[in-house]
Amino acid sequence: MMLIASIISLLFPRCANIVPPTGGPRDTIPPEVVSSIPANFSTGFTGTEIQIEFDEFIQLRNINQQFIITPPQKERPDFRVRGRNLYIDLKTEPIANTTYTLNFGDAIVDLNESNAFSNYEFVFSTGDKIDSLSYSGIVLNAFDNKPVEGAIVMLYEEINDSVPYRRMPLYANRTGKDGRFQMNNLRVDTFLVFAITDANNNYLYDRPGEEAIAFLDDYLYLTPDYQPPHMEHDTLIYDTLISDTLLNDTALIFDIPSREPAPYIRPDDTLYMFKEETGRQYLIRNERKKRGELLFVFNRPLRKEWSIEPVNFEPPESWKLVEKNPRMDSIRYWITDEETRKIDNMRFLVSYWATGPSDSLKQVSDSINMNYTAPLRSRRQAAEEEDEPVMEVPFGIRPGGNQELNKNLRISFPVPLSHLDLSKTGLAVIQSNDIVQRDFDMISDSLRIRNYYLLTDWIPGKDYRFTSEPGAFKDIFGLESDSIELNFKTREEDHYGSLILSLSGVTDHIILQLLDERENLLREYFFEQDDELIIDYLQPDKYRLKVIFDTNKNRRWDTGNYLQGIQPERVMFYREVIATRPNWDIEIKWDLGL
Repeated sequence: MMLIASIISLLFPRCANIVPPTGGPRDTIPPEVVSSIPANFSTGFTGTEIQIEFDEFIQLRNINQQFIITPPQKERPDFRVRGRNLYIDLKTEPIANTTYTLNFGDAIVDLNESNAFSNYEFVFSTGDKIDSLSYSGIVLNAFDNKPVEGAIVMLYEEINDSVPYRRMPLYANRTGKDGRFQMNNLRVDTFLVFAITDANNNYLYDRPGEEAIAFLDDYLYLTPDYQPPHMEHDTLIYDTLISDTLLNDTALIFDIPSREPAPYIRPDDTLYMFKEETGRQYLIRNERKKRGELLFVFNRPLRKEWSIEPVNFEPPESWKLVEKNPRMDSIRYWITDEETRKIDNMRFLVSYWATGPSDSLKQVSDSINMNYTAPLRSRRQAAEEEDEPVMEVPFGIRPGGNQELNKNLRISFPVPLSHLDLSKTGLAVIQSNDIVQRDFDMISDSLRIRNYYLLTDWIPGKDYRFTSEPGAFKDIFGLESDSIELNFKTREEDHYGSLILSLSGVTDHIILQLLDERENLLREYFFEQDDELIIDYLQPDKYRLKVIFDTNKNRRWDTGNYLQGIQPERVMFYREVIATRPNWDIEIKWDLGL
């Protein structure tokens, strides 16, 4: 039997399986250029074809997002990969006596491991020389000073305010992950400098409000003759991001009004990117999910007068309550009049101010319908609705939770209240089985009209109980609350830490913000001069400090406007994350002038 099996195996050998080799170090080396036609940095270039050979097989990754050619062309080049070769068809005859730079970003990678040949530039000139000047800098988000990746930095030789709207730039390059950019092979000239988030990849700032923009206030004048001295600086831009390089030694800044050289030499230019509050303001949506609730949502905050008036019905004088969110981009009408609520089909004229041509304001009016259709109900839902409905009363803390000593107890009602009977409510401290009643008051939020706050002097480390009898709360639709009992406790005093901040270098109005580690706003303070501030009752956690230089003194951060020459209001972060501990004071001295 063994003999037969051996003969069969000889007569019918199995197909061989190709097994890739295992072991050995992983390839981490990106491809390298072997040769090109024409050679890199060639002069006298003619035609539109370029061939680049690499030392290994390559592929292109995200070429449309990564590749930039300067000067930009209206028609993008074509790219073909064949093995180790990259073929480029410029599609457009290059301009005479011009240096071109083809920057591939991280688009060229090897075939097997996708190792990127980062920031490869192919340079040629249609004239008899290669321009050799450079310009570098960084693009930051103006609101939080974080680096902006993928922004296109553009240089224009035409000194005209309208150029980013109507013309492609002479030079352009894209920022990296750290927000930095480097533009090489530039000629001697005077430039306007911009950066945009180019939503439609056309090198134009043609979508204000959707695309972000940054601009230098000064002209940039490039010359090979200027050699600035070495300069030391440690300007902290954002947390671990430190500006540690200087403006390229071929760059000098000219002041726009006088066009004279600026009297100082500064580090790499920082462009602060922002979105303008321009473009058409409009109503995003309108909803009427309940008979007595009307919601109007706008695409951005309403900054001037507005009105929402009935068209096809005449309600009584006091027929509604108005609720506005803090951003002022949504308006909610609560219909208090019972007869008005019964109207199924309502029409309103919504009027507001929007930006028109040349950033002028014009009044806009929209006619909209707000119709109510009762939702379909299942038999089970219909049976449940036959029971007497009871108002939900959500509290700002869960049962058994901890109430902060520096905060009021929040109660958020689904619908605005029409009646509040404090005689049917009570607050007590429970200790050693004794119940001691405490005095308190309850006030409504002037903006969030459905929110109420219970005010009292909290005793640290005590058990509390809030109670209310049926009917203590009644909303505008006539729904009443049932009996309520909420048990909770207050924090101990030594649970908290505090921050003692000495602020100096304050020369004008500033806004000081305390942020959590995710940069959510926790508290806000306003200063006009140097002062000391104690920020107490801090949870053991990590915090950041942010300053807004409130130049127009309206107590909020304002974005910029390019045509009006307005930069976004400057912000600054304290260089360290602040970690608080229980029963611990942290002293900080922050000089805003440094």
